[in-house]
Amino acid sequence: MITKAQFLDLCSQEFRVIRHLLKKVPANAHDWRPTPAQRSTIELARYLTTAAIVPVRATIARSWDGAEEAERASDSLAWAEVDGALVREEAALRETLAPFSERDLLDRDATLPWGQPAKLGAALVVTALETLVAYRMQLFLHAKQSGNASIGPSDCWAGVSRPERATSAT
Repeated sequence: MITKAQFLDLCSQEFRVIRHLLKKVPANAHDWRPTPAQRSTIELARYLTTAAIVPVRATIARSWDGAEEAERASDSLAWAEVDGALVREEAALRETLAPFSERDLLDRDATLPWGQPAKLGAALVVTALETLVAYRMQLFLHAKQSGNASIGPSDCWAGVSRPERATSAT
């Protein structure tokens, strides 16, 4: 089982990569969307500012009441405000989990959003960490598809830009 410190460190790594990827989105592409029915890049960035903390709080509270309202609060963020909101989300995640012990994560019962029972630690991984990973990948694709041809795998997986190789296919 993953420890609380490992969980928080993995989430921190995701936040770091997400913040790096946001800098890779061309300035003229914030409103770009892959298809009319999908989120624009700014909508995705705004969603990421609640994607971890909302499910963590809901899982702990054993209620998703208020989750939509919390997500809607990010709807008015300007592009320049997203980075700071991600920093605050990461801090809130650490603060929210501070009172919980390793034993709490192993033994406390929780319920996943679709009704499946789980232990708190596993539920946090499924609802918060996996969400950050999935939407980080989507953000990478938005950045690449909306015009940044130089973005590559190291940007997506490590949050590090590397010089483009002539034979690189990403």
